[in-house]
Amino acid sequence: MQLVPIEEVQHKLVPGMALPWNVRNAQGVLLLAKGSPLPTEGMVEVLRRRGVFVDVTDLASVQGGEGEDRQPASLAHRWYTLADRLGSQLRAVDQPTFIQRIQESVSQVITLVDADADEVIFLIVRHDHARFSSYGVAHSLHTATLCALLSQQMQWTVADRISLVGAALTMNLSMLDLQGVLASRSTPPTPAERRSIHEHPATSARWLREAGLTDSAWLGAVEQHHEVSGGGGYPQGLHTPGEMSQIVRFIDNFTAKHSPRASRKPLPAQQAARDLFMQSSGNPLASLLIKELGIYPPGCYVKLASGEIAVVTHRGESAKTPRVAAVTSPNGDVRSQPLRRDTSLPTHAITGTVPSQAVKLRVGAQDLYERRTGPVQFG
Repeated sequence: MQLVPIEEVQHKLVPGMALPWNVRNAQGVLLLAKGSPLPTEGMVEVLRRRGVFVDVTDLASVQGGEGEDRQPASLAHRWYTLADRLGSQLRAVDQPTFIQRIQESVSQVITLVDADADEVIFLIVRHDHARFSSYGVAHSLHTATLCALLSQQMQWTVADRISLVGAALTMNLSMLDLQGVLASRSTPPTPAERRSIHEHPATSARWLREAGLTDSAWLGAVEQHHEVSGGGGYPQGLHTPGEMSQIVRFIDNFTAKHSPRASRKPLPAQQAARDLFMQSSGNPLASLLIKELGIYPPGCYVKLASGEIAVVTHRGESAKTPRVAAVTSPNGDVRSQPLRRDTSLPTHAITGTVPSQAVKLRVGAQDLYERRTGPVQFG
């Protein structure tokens, strides 16, 4: 790998556009993946001052497209592209580029969360769970994303965030397809399936080592993500598992509760978080998750005092006053365009949540978060 300082190619970086190459540190470790957003001129300057580098191979691969008008991809587009690609990546553990590809996906997850955590939470809450066969991939991505969110708020170092998010993304490497099978049927696991479940933390970590991963924190979190403080977990029954593994475990449990299976309906995000808090006897990690998601997380539907149904788009200054967009009129008619409502006003205060099944329309991130066209109107 031949690296060149980013200031040598800084003139090719355009604020508002996607990063055209991977950005690495002096040791070649990936810091920002190709396609990550460059929202401001200040971000370009930060990269220059940090002394980061670009691989000449990456530079050569985009030489032919210098004159093209690169349009910034929306966050939702980058999220879905990552989700579609992740399935094949996680199943390619025998390929020589496996670790590199997973590290690139880890970087992209962190980049998306840091760019707009509210929109990413929306994409998780509003995920289409109809395709049960993709359960394992979606579950890993959602867990990794929320781990990126919590580690951001805990002000972890970049290296620790990479280890945590990587562990969440690969924690179920050896039972990815089995997860989809179990989610799509209502019968309990067979003895052989139970054995695979019990062994998957150790097996997944072994596969990662064999693929060339040397990050001990990442590997340890994978091995211990079903261990419980005080014992009682598996596969080793450890009494003092590491903090990183426990964050993965809490988020893993939360996303599992929020996801549907053939045998049960999904819990709303806010109820899943509350249940986790109660079951953990008020563990601080569960408290932090509830605080970060809010009472009304982005993506959940709420009823307003006006009679309108609205979807939460952003967490607010107060837990009870998130930013919302009304998607129906007071009499229940679907609006052609969502209208922003100020929930701090008595006329538009939130009076309760609305089950997703009761909302007979589909609202996508493109209807709420597109920054260039700004489709959400004030009313």
